Amino acid sequence: MYISELNLQGFKSFAHKTKVGFDSGITSIVGPNGCGKSNIVDALRWVLGEQRPSLLRSSAMSNVIFNGTAKKKALGMAEVSLTFVNDKGILPIEYSEVTITRRLYRSGDSEYLINNTSCRLKDIMELFMDTGMGSDAYSVIELKMVEEILNDKNNDRRRLFEEAAGVTRYKDQRKRTLRKLDETRKDLQRVDDLLIELRKKTRSLEIQAEKAEKAKKYKIELESLDKGYTLHEFNKIKEELEPLQERINNAEKEKKEITVAAEEFEASDEKARSNLQDKERQQAEAQRRVSQLHNAIREADTSIRITKEKIQNEEKVIKEYSKDIEQGEIDLKELMDLLANSRKNLESFDDDLEKSSNTLEESKKQYSQIQQQYNRERHELYEIEVQLSSANNELNQLQTKRIKIESRLENTEGDLERIDDEIVDLNDEVDNLNGEQKIIEGKLDALTEERDGLESELETAREKRESFAEKQNEIKDELRSLQSKKSSLESEIQLMNELASSNEAFPSSVKYLIDKHRFEFKDLTTVSEVFDTDEKHAVALEAALGDALNFVVIKTLDEAKRAANILKENKKGRATFIPLDQLAATYDVMDGSLFDQVKSKREHSALKQLLLGNIVVTESVEDAYSKLKSSSSIGVSYDGEVVTKSGFFQSGSKSKNAGIRVGLKDKIEKLEKEQAKTSKEITKLEEYLDQIVEKYEKLDVGNLSQNLKEKEQEVRRLEQQQHSLSSKVQVYQKNIGELVNRKDHLKTNEGSAQEELDSIQPKQKELQTNMLELDKKQNEKKDLLESLEEERSIAQTRYNDAQLQHQDLKNKVENHERDVRRAETGINSVQSRIENRTKLTEESKARIKSYTEQVSSLEEELSANQELKVEADDALKKAEEAASIQRGKINEFEKELKEIRRRKEVNMELVHHLAMAKEKMEMQSQALSDHIWETYGILMKQVEGEMPDDMTTDEVKQRIGWLRQKLNNIGEVNALAIDEYKEEKERLDFYEEQIDDLNKAETQLLETIAEINETATERFNTTFEEIRTNFRQVFKTLFFEDDNCDLIIEKDVEDPLEAKIEILAQPRGKRPSGISQLSGGEKTLTAIALLFAIYLVKPSPFCVLDEVDAPLDDANIERFAKMIKSFSEDTQFIIITHNKKTMSKAEMMYGVTMPETGVSRLVGVKMDDVEDAA
Repeated sequence: MYISELNLQGFKSFAHKTKVGFDSGITSIVGPNGCGKSNIVDALRWVLGEQRPSLLRSSAMSNVIFNGTAKKKALGMAEVSLTFVNDKGILPIEYSEVTITRRLYRSGDSEYLINNTSCRLKDIMELFMDTGMGSDAYSVIELKMVEEILNDKNNDRRRLFEEAAGVTRYKDQRKRTLRKLDETRKDLQRVDDLLIELRKKTRSLEIQAEKAEKAKKYKIELESLDKGYTLHEFNKIKEELEPLQERINNAEKEKKEITVAAEEFEASDEKARSNLQDKERQQAEAQRRVSQLHNAIREADTSIRITKEKIQNEEKVIKEYSKDIEQGEIDLKELMDLLANSRKNLESFDDDLEKSSNTLEESKKQYSQIQQQYNRERHELYEIEVQLSSANNELNQLQTKRIKIESRLENTEGDLERIDDEIVDLNDEVDNLNGEQKIIEGKLDALTEERDGLESELETAREKRESFAEKQNEIKDELRSLQSKKSSLESEIQLMNELASSNEAFPSSVKYLIDKHRFEFKDLTTVSEVFDTDEKHAVALEAALGDALNFVVIKTLDEAKRAANILKENKKGRATFIPLDQLAATYDVMDGSLFDQVKSKREHSALKQLLLGNIVVTESVEDAYSKLKSSSSIGVSYDGEVVTKSGFFQSGSKSKNAGIRVGLKDKIEKLEKEQAKTSKEITKLEEYLDQIVEKYEKLDVGNLSQNLKEKEQEVRRLEQQQHSLSSKVQVYQKNIGELVNRKDHLKTNEGSAQEELDSIQPKQKELQTNMLELDKKQNEKKDLLESLEEERSIAQTRYNDAQLQHQDLKNKVENHERDVRRAETGINSVQSRIENRTKLTEESKARIKSYTEQVSSLEEELSANQELKVEADDALKKAEEAASIQRGKINEFEKELKEIRRRKEVNMELVHHLAMAKEKMEMQSQALSDHIWETYGILMKQVEGEMPDDMTTDEVKQRIGWLRQKLNNIGEVNALAIDEYKEEKERLDFYEEQIDDLNKAETQLLETIAEINETATERFNTTFEEIRTNFRQVFKTLFFEDDNCDLIIEKDVEDPLEAKIEILAQPRGKRPSGISQLSGGEKTLTAIALLFAIYLVKPSPFCVLDEVDAPLDDANIERFAKMIKSFSEDTQFIIITHNKKTMSKAEMMYGVTMPETGVSRLVGVKMDDVEDAA
């Protein structure tokens, strides 16, 4: 059997799909350090089921997936397949070729396959168990594992022996058996706990069944007595209702008579009141008439005064209008005179205006002729000046152009020399910049790598900080919870202490003694302060003592008398005193009484015996009654329900502070202990929080972030420099191109400039001749324009004077015409105003006449109203007297009506009381009927029971109460208790049988474990002796014949299957010693000797050796290589090595290289090269 093929894809550095074929002999895998050779060993371990990332040289299992490089993206899955040729049937599977496949995804999901069929990791582990080929067996050996086997820190050495002995399967079976034994014992404990509850429940149901029988008997008797008694009471009430109804009827008759008399008086009173309302209405009408007349007189007087004022105002207006009419007549006369004068002056200006118009037209014509001639000559002069200016400009341009061309020709030669120099300088600058760019690129690559490292470090630090921050928050939340709990405990302790120091619960007399006079007595206290108990018995103790809690405990009788006198003198009430000197030395105490559960001082022992010696604590009231049947003791339950000596039952609702007075000290102690415990937990958590905070602060993320920021800034700065240099190179190259183009352009323009200069001179001479002719014409035109200017000025002056004279005449004519129009308008306006004022004067006179008539009419009306008012005042006085007489009559009616109403109220109260009595009886009757219906579900007329003849009503009532008390004491009865008891009994029997089965299973498992231990120990010891013999032989083969070694197993250990194995080695010339005293090469050879000794006992189908020959010298390498060669007949070897002598023994060889950073590749190696080197 051997490995035939290994396929990798996405595993660590093997990003690409890689296939490695193996033969049954020796295969060597070579390559430089860091190329990924050991990743093939990791792939073998991983596909065989290795679950420990540390053995795969990774911090996490996800790191085995290819993480990517600068040029290649990370992959999402790692897959490894390993194919075996199972020709010898070593693997317990029917296939002759077995392929194991394992896949891991970045999501964390995994897949395992056997021959492309999904399976579990457990299936793969069991397939290779005890074959020597598992992930942690001796089939894969690395150099570091040699050291681990020799050091044996984790008992790795023994695991190799167990794998060879085939004990691993037994140990795994023992582990599962022990786990099953533990589960069986847990089940046994669970069933045992269940049985305890079942036994309690079964006993409880048995008690309930007994109670049900007793309750049934009481219920039958109670129903018979209750029906007879209820029927008797119902009939008795019916008999009492008949005379009561007769009294109610008489009272109702009297009520009707009183009601009739009251209605008659109320009718008379109503009529009298109606008359009073008429009288009062007449009085109100008279009053209203007087008010109306008074208002009319006042309004008439006011109207007369207002009308007289209007007459005076109109007379003033007439006077003003008369004055305005007189002034209007004067103004009209003046305007008529002005109109006549203006018309006369207008007639005299007509001839002068005509003459002025003729003179103006003649001067205008003369001025226009001279102006036209002047404009014509002026235009001709302007054209000459334009031609002259154009010629002058053209001449200047030619002159400037000639100067420029001459200057350009002079500078062209210098420009060409300067351009050549600039081109040379720019080329030198470009070469320098390219050199700087290469330096910056090198720095940029190094900085980028440093930056990436810092980013990774910063990310790790941030993750740790986040983890620490989350832990801090969790601890803080827990601290807040504990601090809240501590505060709550402190508040509760404070409350308990306040209750302990408070005397508010005592009666006023006891409180007065304690507050005011406590220190006047030697030992004045109370029973509640003397006794103390735990929280469980506190409620029972407080209920049993009752009022005795407030009894005053005092030393002597004399002191008790003195305390009583203090209460008498201050009138503070009464108190009960217990003088200790009057008590006996001891009192009888029952076994199991409350006396045993209460603490007190020695001096109060007799008091405790007296008060508590005969009080028994029970679980329930029923237990108390059953225990106290034949004794005179008192029973009390834990809930505070008391059964007295006489058999009385004291119970009811329980106060939330019940038991607090006597259990206060115990509760305070418990609370203080819990507070101390909480404080310790807080301190411990705070210390842990400080450690977390310290670790959190040590992670200087800010510094790392700042360093990363600085690196990024430096990278950006270098990138900017690189970009700047590139830009400069481009600019310089562009400038060089422009300079070359400019040079060519200058050479081209030099010839054309000389030709242009030669053509300019003839044009200059021609322009100068034309300018002289134009200058002569310009001077002639200027002389002619000067003479025309003088004539034009004289003509313009004449025209302006004529225009002014004509305008003056026109203005005068217009002024006179305006005066005529204004005079005509004024005349019309004045005439209209005179007519209007005359009309308004007449209207005012008419209004004065009207107002005078109104005044006369109002004065007559005023006189009449004054007379009517005197009559109205007399009528009002008579109406008031009549209303007063009617009110007196009504008062008399109301007195008589009040007496009738009093009699009516008395009668109504009597009727009410009788009705209430009747209602009460009817309610009692109804209550009895309801009781029968609700209790027995029948109507009262259906009740047939009768009271016993030998019992009176009171005796029957007392018997019913006793029966109900008995049923109440029995409490709720489970009618199905008997059936439930049978079911629970069956369950109890079933679990009893299960207990027996589990006990038998436990015995069988212990026997199985003993058998496994015996078989495994026997097999291990046999294998150990074989390996020990082989080890001695192989050791002498690898070292020398006279060298000694041995394997020693630990003796006298509790578990033989966990005993340690020691290796003793004595190479030639050294004293016998432990393995730790040997050199590195000797250790390696010793470990190899041990491995081959194991292979002799149980050869592994294959063996992978990862650089185990590294510490060996040439001589030892030779012996090591020969040993491998000899074992290769039975075992396939896959060796990773750098040693060429080891390579020379290989029958097949692969090389691993890394042509691309971070990505491994597999290549073939020529065996001739290896043999030549060897």
